Amino acid sequence: MGEENQPGLSADQQAIIREETLYGRLPLLPEEREYGPLGANATCFAYAVATWCFLEGGYMANYLGAVDGLICLVTGSLIGLFLVTMAPALAGQRYGVEAIDYTKTAFGQRGSRVLLVFYLINQLGWTGLILVMFGNGVRNILIAFGFDVGTWVVGAGVLVGIWLCYFLVTRGVHWLNISNAYLGPGLVVLVLMMFYLLLDGHGWEKIAAAEPLDPFENRWMNYMIGMELSIAGGLSWWGGIGFLARNTRTRRSSVYPEIIQLGFVMALVCSVALFSSLVIRTSDPTEWMIPIGGFAMGLAALVFVAIANISSSAISIFASGLALRHLRVLRARPWWHLVLWSLVPCLPFVFWPTELYDMGSNFLTYNGTLFAPVVGILFADFVFLRRQKLNLAAIFDDDPSSEYYYSRGFHWPALICLALGQVVYFALLDPMTYEAHGAFLYLTASLPAAVAPAIVYLLWMKLFPPHRVRLEEAAPAGGSGAPRLAQPNI
Repeated sequence: MGEENQPGLSADQQAIIREETLYGRLPLLPEEREYGPLGANATCFAYAVATWCFLEGGYMANYLGAVDGLICLVTGSLIGLFLVTMAPALAGQRYGVEAIDYTKTAFGQRGSRVLLVFYLINQLGWTGLILVMFGNGVRNILIAFGFDVGTWVVGAGVLVGIWLCYFLVTRGVHWLNISNAYLGPGLVVLVLMMFYLLLDGHGWEKIAAAEPLDPFENRWMNYMIGMELSIAGGLSWWGGIGFLARNTRTRRSSVYPEIIQLGFVMALVCSVALFSSLVIRTSDPTEWMIPIGGFAMGLAALVFVAIANISSSAISIFASGLALRHLRVLRARPWWHLVLWSLVPCLPFVFWPTELYDMGSNFLTYNGTLFAPVVGILFADFVFLRRQKLNLAAIFDDDPSSEYYYSRGFHWPALICLALGQVVYFALLDPMTYEAHGAFLYLTASLPAAVAPAIVYLLWMKLFPPHRVRLEEAAPAGGSGAPRLAQPNI
């Protein structure tokens, strides 16, 4: 799709193909991808220091102290990131496809739309929450300068954040890469300074002795809720992992930055929020930054984190816009239309920011119900059944004879196993009330919800393999040998 690969195409045709690969769903060739090792690490780090990670540390402070919380954050995040990275990152980098197109191999052309709904809930839910944090940050900055402002400023800040996201996303992924590369070093300094000031001002003994904010009576229940929050936090990166991997040039860049930055580094950033929340006795990062860092440092931290939130929100909106290409009614729309449609679901956060923000921990665990079965099934399908080999042409063909069309576009074994995983999760833990079965205290909810459907799916596919008709390949007039798509879905 680069100029050297399409010598017979005019400059205008080259530009059209370039536009489709960046803002559409055509597979990206290696030379068309934005992220080398530096870009991938910078982007993942920008994710890792975004406010949603500070939120996760604040949620952890409700149930666990500093030591137990840190153990859960590191262990759970790495477990979740390993599960969510392996199949999507390897497939996305090898074939240059985005996350929803990749899921068609296991769930079918139409069955993948179920995962599209999951994907959009995840991306837009987190975007709304961190835009509320952006609004809270704006309000606290104004209060720090002596302005007497009401809570309406939070909603206004969310609206400003939505406009900034639109401005950034419509400029393309290259601008996102540049912003993350510049934000990363400054945020590293700020996180380290905040951590130093926290230890210098309060000392480790006081931090370690601080009690959780709102724990359960059962200490082990608190520990397992903390572990579940961390695993679910790792699993919630499913959509972002697919987007990042598609834009990386090497397999190393598609795996290591995600696990190191979004797993380990994210856990350390969350621990700063955990320690701060325990000492200051609030889980809102915009409320503890100034008390810990002082006026100047705390204000600088608020400003930098607010900027990072806009950058991370923009990446989520960019990925959501690409996902909307799967809807036939939006497939041919210009890119700015898709960006607007992606931002519309964030508008409730303008009018009810506090109410929706208070449900953030429930939303975090809810991500476990969504993605634990998905990652288990996709891992089993891509690694054990397909041996990491896909029919790329069949992904983009809606013809009933194509390999991934299955039964009227649905692969029922995968969809039934997806429902099974949901049942397993809710049987172990209710993500809204945190009522748990006794087995949850030993198994968590996300891990059984990932493993059980994966095993059932493998057995099902071994015992009853689907009858597939391979896409008939015919050389076009040009003699390139490329497969002919009977019914393209681009």
